[in-house]
Amino acid sequence: MLCCVLLFYHAAHASDFRFSPRPNKAHLIQWRTWGKEAFDEAQKEDKLILLSLSAVWCHWCHVMDETTYSDQEIITFINDNFIPVRVDADMRPDIDTLYNQGGWPSTAILTPRGEVISGGNYIPQEEMLGRLKRTVAFYNGNRDAVLERIEEIKAMKEFQNIGKEDTGAMDKVDLDFIVQILKGSFDDKYGGFGNGQKFPSPDSIDFLLSVYSKNKDEEIMRIVILTLDHMAKGAIFDQVEGGFFRYATKSDWSEPHYEKMLEVNAGLIRNYAEASQALGRKDYLRIVQKSSRFVQSKLFDASSGAFYGSQDADEGYFKKADRRGVKTPAVDRTAYADSSSLMISALVAAYEATGQRQYLDTAAKGATFLLTKLYATHDGVFHYYRDGAPHLPGLLVDHAVFGTAMLDLYNVTGEKKYLIAAKEIGRIIIDRFYDPGMKRFRMNLDSSSVMPVTAGVLAELNGNLANYRAIGFLSRLEFTGEYSSLKEARDAAVSTLSRAYGKFTPHAAAFGNALLWIIGEPVQITIIAERAEIGKFLPVINNIYVPEKSLTVLSPSADARDIKKHNYALKESVYLCAGKRCSAAISDPERLGRELKDLAGSLSSK
Repeated sequence: MLCCVLLFYHAAHASDFRFSPRPNKAHLIQWRTWGKEAFDEAQKEDKLILLSLSAVWCHWCHVMDETTYSDQEIITFINDNFIPVRVDADMRPDIDTLYNQGGWPSTAILTPRGEVISGGNYIPQEEMLGRLKRTVAFYNGNRDAVLERIEEIKAMKEFQNIGKEDTGAMDKVDLDFIVQILKGSFDDKYGGFGNGQKFPSPDSIDFLLSVYSKNKDEEIMRIVILTLDHMAKGAIFDQVEGGFFRYATKSDWSEPHYEKMLEVNAGLIRNYAEASQALGRKDYLRIVQKSSRFVQSKLFDASSGAFYGSQDADEGYFKKADRRGVKTPAVDRTAYADSSSLMISALVAAYEATGQRQYLDTAAKGATFLLTKLYATHDGVFHYYRDGAPHLPGLLVDHAVFGTAMLDLYNVTGEKKYLIAAKEIGRIIIDRFYDPGMKRFRMNLDSSSVMPVTAGVLAELNGNLANYRAIGFLSRLEFTGEYSSLKEARDAAVSTLSRAYGKFTPHAAAFGNALLWIIGEPVQITIIAERAEIGKFLPVINNIYVPEKSLTVLSPSADARDIKKHNYALKESVYLCAGKRCSAAISDPERLGRELKDLAGSLSSK
């Protein structure tokens, strides 16, 4: 049984892989690309597979290349006794999800059929050779017992899944439970969640801001403010150039790992922008502006509209207060659909918070790049763009966040091209990703994908997170009036996933963000106006923090049938609805602002 995504293999060369930018000999290992040919070779030669999961931004991946994988004795032993396979975690998140051992680098030793025998993260030079020799000796001496044990684990897991029932529909109790999970893991001294090393948790801040806007819980406000304040003044934020590092190794947000990821900065730009609106903290806009400036200067190509994935961790560079004349850390000039989409949504939030057109222009340019380079109407979204071509179609999370970004842009511009793309993405998710047997969405569309019995620690977490993103997107899409068929699949997935959302705090918040669209009262805003006239209403709507809002723009001349279907008058006006409440027609922008604030405020008792 071959595991996971098996793609066509080609003879690999050192240039196919990305190693440390500093001197190393890791390229002397005879790395194969992930694919059917590598597994066929392993089975034919009856050799174990040494899987290296690496990332171009990863400091310890670079160290391992420069030391462990540059030791000649280790290189020779690997080449003689293993089929070495190298996988870039950013380019192949599907493989990384299945085999990651809890961080980067990840080192996994697999059977010729792809089952994990042993694994670890960074393995120093002095330990690697002994570990490899012991593993080969153990497997060669206990091959039948190892394979038998894998079959036992498989049978046990299948038995454990028998008779599991869904928990039923979600309600407000689940939202309250997620709030309690976040409160219980909150660091009351430095903010953030958990103790020890600190990772930003944008989903958690999104969720808490939305809940606070409705119930005005002072403790929630304190959690958000303490977290955002400490991150902004902590070492995790680059005070010189702006932008956030991936995480801090200390609970007070100090001693960070210095890689800067597009995804992390997207989430935090969105957090600070929305917090500035929700909490009236205009000082947070300094963080928005400085971080956005970093992204636009280092991780954005203004000529093409491409957002780049990351900037390398160079501790010596980032510790300098004066960096003039110092070589800038390398940037991964690969455009990834998921992190690019998240950045588009973040810049939309920055535009709403500031009213500054530059953020919207950058977001729109980024969307044009995605729509032309990483999206095809019938094929859907490709994961990354590199060397002039798109690669790796069919990942659920790419589709979900791409569709969400299109809805975000439609909300602030009213341009139907974004809505059309979002609707097409919705069709693809429902028609191709939904698994009626499992009652959830597949992580990817590759029909040869098989979950290994001993999957890595991130497999369940990332699989659930991708589903939460899809559920949230589809729930938003429902308010556009499309897809009566999506509700059944979405609700089934919600029920199936409800068993797992409490296992990991940030993922619980991601599930909560999806639930807010299902059991909350999203605000539906309908603008009836010709294209030239909607501009008088949009700035008013964008300036008011309404976390779950859906926009529909209808033209009296082109959409008369739809307007009449909703019993609206064929004249320029705006209607606001939430739950079973709807306003009368509003034609004055100033009145629209008052009524939208009043409606959003009235949701607090629900």
